[in-house]
Amino acid sequence: MHQAPSARRVAIWLGVFLVSVVAVLVTAGPRGSVQAELDVTEPTAVREFSLVAAPVRWEIQPGLVVDSWAYNGSVPGPELRVREGDLVRVHLHNDLPVPTTIHWHGIDVPFSQDGVPGLSQEPVSPGAEYTYEFVATNPGTRWYHSHVDSNAQLELGLYGALIIEPREAEPVAYDRDFTYILDEKALDFTPDVALGRTSLQKSEAGNGRGGLLQYDLFLMNGKAGDAIVPLHIASGERIRVRLINAGNLVHAMHLHGQSFRIVATDGNPVPQAQQLLKDTVLIGPGERYDLEIDGTNPGVWMFHCHMPNHQDNGMMTTLVYDDFSVPETHSAAAPNATPSASPLPVQSTTANRQPSTPSDASAFAIRVADNHFEPADMSVPVGATVTWTNAGINRHTATDFEGTFDTGDIAPGGSKRITFTQPGTYRYFCRQHVLGGMLGTIHVG
Repeated sequence: MHQAPSARRVAIWLGVFLVSVVAVLVTAGPRGSVQAELDVTEPTAVREFSLVAAPVRWEIQPGLVVDSWAYNGSVPGPELRVREGDLVRVHLHNDLPVPTTIHWHGIDVPFSQDGVPGLSQEPVSPGAEYTYEFVATNPGTRWYHSHVDSNAQLELGLYGALIIEPREAEPVAYDRDFTYILDEKALDFTPDVALGRTSLQKSEAGNGRGGLLQYDLFLMNGKAGDAIVPLHIASGERIRVRLINAGNLVHAMHLHGQSFRIVATDGNPVPQAQQLLKDTVLIGPGERYDLEIDGTNPGVWMFHCHMPNHQDNGMMTTLVYDDFSVPETHSAAAPNATPSASPLPVQSTTANRQPSTPSDASAFAIRVADNHFEPADMSVPVGATVTWTNAGINRHTATDFEGTFDTGDIAPGGSKRITFTQPGTYRYFCRQHVLGGMLGTIHVG
């Protein structure tokens, strides 16, 4: 059901902005700023989507699941793909405990479809529905997000990509097309904080002042560290990577091993003569960049934010050549035996003492620092229980390369235990900091 603001409220807003609106219409020429005036042909198809905004359990990486709000059960929401000229119809159902809307970022929608509460529409109440309808007139990388209490609702995950394919063939044909939405995550900002039921941690020290949160993790497509799906390419291929910054911070995305061309900004094509060849691109909040990568240098190359605290806390993945194998001497060595390991979560923060006797299982302790294990190499007898205690301020894991054990998330001050019942050599890593060298080895026997 469509909801509309009162005539009086619209009149007030229009009165306030009358001069600027008239200026836009005059300078814009015949295309103006209202979609009805755009010179578009009839829609080639009707594309219908349903988006349900609702509370979800959001897995950021294995062992780290948080309460959040999202579209259709995932962060980010589903990537919507349409063709230029299509009639797009999106049915929003609000299952949140608060009102919400959807803004179509970078798309010249009609005024009534812009998703701005109190201006172009009334907020969609809990339990209510609203149907957005517009012609896809802006080909390129676009996105959508809530525009009600945006600092809270985007932080909790209400955003997604909208890709409008051009009607005419592009000058370059890409073998693969990838999208990464960048964001930050403050783990203490929960739905209860958004609802005013509880407070942020350390708010007395300024956390949350002016809406600025203290972020724990830096995400790509709602994931951190090795949970991020990597880029793939083969020698001779050409791929496109679409970057969307849905967060509050600037990020400097850097690719190892080769450069890329910036072929579009904010979804709009860059003429070939003006395309920059770079290895790092600075992307601000709300911006989009399309990167073109040629498969000319086989390897497994890091792709990450070059702000060290961002890469160390999640915003790091790889570009993987399908026809390249990492040399055995540089990759994770396989364990000598298939282990049987049982994770036993504990709350103790006092397990970081040195072993007293080999039979004292509680004595085998590893101090997890930012960002390394102490000691990084340990020998224990069969049946020993090893305790990892996080003495740092970042979140960490201890994850076996062969998948035989995973402590899951170890919060600052927390501990996790693993009991080793089979002999072997176990190489493990921190999911968030492996590409920074946070590795360890346990010899059992």
